[in-house]
This record gives sequence, structure tokens and C-alpha cells, in this order.
Amino acid sequence: MQPDMGAPQFGAPMAAITFRGRAAVKSVRMVLCAVLLGAMHGLGACGGSLGLQTDGTYLLERQEQQASCDTLYKDIWGRIQLIKGLPAKAAAEQAAPPPTASLLFGRFFSSDKGLKAVEEYDRERAHAYALERVMREKKCVNVDVDLELAGAASEMARIRRN
Repeated sequence: MQPDMGAPQFGAPMAAITFRGRAAVKSVRMVLCAVLLGAMHGLGACGGSLGLQTDGTYLLERQEQQASCDTLYKDIWGRIQLIKGLPAKAAAEQAAPPPTASLLFGRFFSSDKGLKAVEEYDRERAHAYALERVMREKKCVNVDVDLELAGAASEMARIRRN
């Protein structure tokens, strides 16, 4: 049997990939690099997106998702107590003059009024709701976050309007 003359032989140089008669090796490499970078960026986004999300939800860490009902209960009550104190902190922060020009600008145009306490309130509230959701999924003791935070929510709404 004779070897197929049309097939390249082992060790023989391969012809360049061409596009309209031009070698396209560089463009193939660039496309592969772009695809790999895009994939790496997508993987990085998965690992680095815990915490408060842009839509107001909160993604819990794996250890929080796997925590026992007792641990979740203690964590959520600690956060509720922290959240209840934030409206007073925000009011005091609002009464004081802003220390920087960017915070002054934020008080007029941002949703959190440029107040760190309001930003913390949003993050902690979303975290408490995420914990409540996990507790429901695990059929733990029910904690009504809405009921517990009703007073703090109305105070914070008043601060946001000012």
C-alpha cells in the first residue's frame, strides 16, 4: 500500500491558514486570545460577585448558605439589631456637614444620599433578607424581617426623602 500523497507526512510543515490568499495565523491567535480572555473574565465574575448586587439582592458566601439553623438565627438577629441602629446613625451623619466635596455632591444626587450609614443599611438589609430566604429553604424557625425592620425602614425612607 502506498501512502496517500495528498495528506501531509509526519514532521512535514503544515500550510498556513489563509483567508483570501493571506496568511491568517495572527488573526486566529488573536481570536483565540480574545475567547480565552472572555472566558477568564466570566469565571472571575462568578467568584468575585458575592455580597450586595446592583439589583439590591445579596449573594451569600458558601459557609452562610451551609450554616445550621441556629447559626443563621443568631446571624440574622445580630443584623436586625445592627440595622435598627442605622437610621439614628444616618440622621446624625446627615446633620453634620459633609467632609468632602464628593459627599456633598452625593447628598444631592445619589440614592443613598452620600451617607455611609444609608449604604450600610442597604447592604445589611439585603443580607438579612438573603439569610431569611436560606432559613425558609432549610425550614428553620421563621424570622419576619419585614416586621422587625418596619420602624427602621420608615425612618430610613424619611432620611432618603430629605
